[in-house]
Amino acid sequence: MVEKTLEQWRYPIGHFAPQSEYSSASIHNAIAYLQTFPAVLGECVLDCTPEDHQRPYRPGGWTIRQLVHHIADSHMHAYLRCKFAYLEQHPVVKNYQEKDWAQRSPEVAITPIAASLHIIEGVHARWVDFFKQLSPKEFKRTYQHPEREAPYSLAEVSCFYAWHAEHHLAHIENYLKSRA
Repeated sequence: MVEKTLEQWRYPIGHFAPQSEYSSASIHNAIAYLQTFPAVLGECVLDCTPEDHQRPYRPGGWTIRQLVHHIADSHMHAYLRCKFAYLEQHPVVKNYQEKDWAQRSPEVAITPIAASLHIIEGVHARWVDFFKQLSPKEFKRTYQHPEREAPYSLAEVSCFYAWHAEHHLAHIENYLKSRA
């Protein structure tokens, strides 16, 4: 068996590749993935034992528990940022320190991952309904992230977070394969 490099562990599906334009097919596929992701993630973590929840998904990485809580935190923030972009004219959104939220937030070590799976399910239901109501023009609405130069369009956000979901699902799947 060939050992994975740290880069392969960190980016099992590769890096997100931003586009200058997002086709309606790309956006549609991203929304479809966001819709199915909570169920797929839930099925995947069924194969995890309580001991697995405490283990890192890769050498030097977050635990499976931290990773699932991170997905909930990240996707909650992203959903709210989308709503700000829709309801305001090019807002600057609040940043959050994802490493602190995953590693230092006091509840992360004790809250069962089921709590975050419920959050992910609910947020994705709302987020998908939100995206499905947008016109092509509305997908061009943007927000400004305080640590990035370029604005994010809602089209890019839909595609990025579909990638983000798949990226972290691959982390858990690779962990499960490596422990076998």
